[in-house]
Amino acid sequence: MKITVPPGTANIVIGFSDCALKERLSAKLCAAYGRWLGGFRTLELRDGRVRKGFEIAALGGGRAVLASRELVSPVAFNKYGVDLGALEATALPALEAAAAGGRVLLFDELGPMALLSAKFSARAVELLFSGRPCVVFYRRGAKTFEDAFSRMRDTVIIELSRESWAEAVTAAQTFLDTTVPLMENH
Repeated sequence: MKITVPPGTANIVIGFSDCALKERLSAKLCAAYGRWLGGFRTLELRDGRVRKGFEIAALGGGRAVLASRELVSPVAFNKYGVDLGALEATALPALEAAAAGGRVLLFDELGPMALLSAKFSARAVELLFSGRPCVVFYRRGAKTFEDAFSRMRDTVIIELSRESWAEAVTAAQTFLDTTVPLMENH
């Protein structure tokens, strides 16, 4: 499968179902392009082979538990209690700072838990359409975000899988390699 990133691409949107692959690609992009990226990562909290929850990590500092089996919350997703305040107090300020600082916005990840916060979802959609270049990872099933992605102009949508790994890496790197020099000229 050949993924092309035409000149003028404004956004890369990466759909996934395998968290480990998503985390691997996100870490690779942050390591290579961290100076030009701003936003947040969503990381699995694990105890050996058992997933205990998820953590939000703002690029540039700040972490908070987003969801955990041990978290008592009026908001839940599957077997996890969800702390919407962690999402709103960690991920949103990181995205706002990245937008104000002229960075490529990294949304890692948009999915069903992000949709639980109307405040976060509304602002995320606004930022997606703000004209800032974006790298977005999303989990299938977040209909609001999937609909937004399909309406975004100049956007390449990639399905991340073991079979598409090399092509997805190349496409994301091509996007960032062409976007970063444009940002440095402004």
